[in-house]
Amino acid sequence: MTQDKRARLRRMQRLNLALLAVNLIVLILSVQFESTWPWLRWTQAFAEASAIGAIADWYAVVALFRRPLGLPIPHTAIIPRNQRNIGDSLGGFVTRYLLTPDTIVGKLEGLDVPRQMADWLALPANAAIVADSLTSFLPALLRAPEDEDLRRLFRVNLLPKLLELDAARLIGRSMEVLLDAGLHRVLLDRALLAMDGWLLGNEELVREKFAQASKYTPAFVDQYIVRKFLDGVRTLLHEVAGDGEHPLRESLAVALRDWARELEQLPAQREAAQAWLRSALESFFGDSDLRRLRDTLAARAEADLARPDSQLRHYTGTLLAALAAGVARDPVILQRLNAAWLKFARRLAARHGGQIAALISEVVRGWDAQEVSDRIEIEIGRDLQFIRINGALVGGIVGVLLYAGTRLIG
Repeated sequence: MTQDKRARLRRMQRLNLALLAVNLIVLILSVQFESTWPWLRWTQAFAEASAIGAIADWYAVVALFRRPLGLPIPHTAIIPRNQRNIGDSLGGFVTRYLLTPDTIVGKLEGLDVPRQMADWLALPANAAIVADSLTSFLPALLRAPEDEDLRRLFRVNLLPKLLELDAARLIGRSMEVLLDAGLHRVLLDRALLAMDGWLLGNEELVREKFAQASKYTPAFVDQYIVRKFLDGVRTLLHEVAGDGEHPLRESLAVALRDWARELEQLPAQREAAQAWLRSALESFFGDSDLRRLRDTLAARAEADLARPDSQLRHYTGTLLAALAAGVARDPVILQRLNAAWLKFARRLAARHGGQIAALISEVVRGWDAQEVSDRIEIEIGRDLQFIRINGALVGGIVGVLLYAGTRLIG
């Protein structure tokens, strides 16, 4: 593309040079034969003014990019000499008029980006492309903890910083948040339900364990004791589950708050929490059971993705398409996504517009001065050559008019 533009520019320059040569030849011939054919004075006036206009416009165009004929004439080679100012002005112009928050948000408002993205992703073919890209990273992601470079990065840079965290404080504050939100009640209800189901399904196991521990009591006694014990426990579980104000619920909440407070106040509790944090972080990379689990999952994912009818890829694409179609049909969700997207764009433009201007200025200042001049000349030089042609034509017409005026006055 650049070579084509350069070739077109060279053709226009040669055309202008040829027109100037024709003007000068016509001027010489007009002067030479004016005495024989007086009407050639009109041709002389046109050729003379046209040549002057062409030369003046040539000088003006060349002075933008370089020194005419290499002469150190003041106020020439304007672009190379003002490269720094051009970069600063260009960066300032972009910041003031193009990258303003109002300009960007106003342009993005008409695009409705969330709807366009949802409509695009709702098409099964497009969802399949995205699903293929997403699922292809899954095996590598599962095996990432086994990568020695990542392990070294974790041990050297991340692990020391993570171990500086106050584990006791984090756990204690998290427990307080859970209690204040009342989530402990939900967890307790689910735990009571799970415990009741386990006791109901494992009565025989409890009876066997009780019989093993009590070898000298008859079997019917063991059965009676175990049945009464399980009935009592399950009755208590039902009472707690059915009564939102049961004393055991309040006792549990008090115990949890006391434990959260002790975590932050008692040295032994703080040390235990810190030891747990260290063990959890180190086991993430070192635990053999987790490693086997990750390897198994990664192998299964690779085997599935290697098949043309990959279930993982198919379900991921189906899920994405269904989600996108649902978003596209929901005006409330689209409105919220648009508001969030435009808010983000406004904040981004306000925060980083100045940095983009600085980047533009630095890039332009970093270019070679002659290279900048050549690039600009290639882009707009052909149009400037038309200015030279127009200058020659207008100059010639003005020359004829001035000659006619002087003759009229004379």
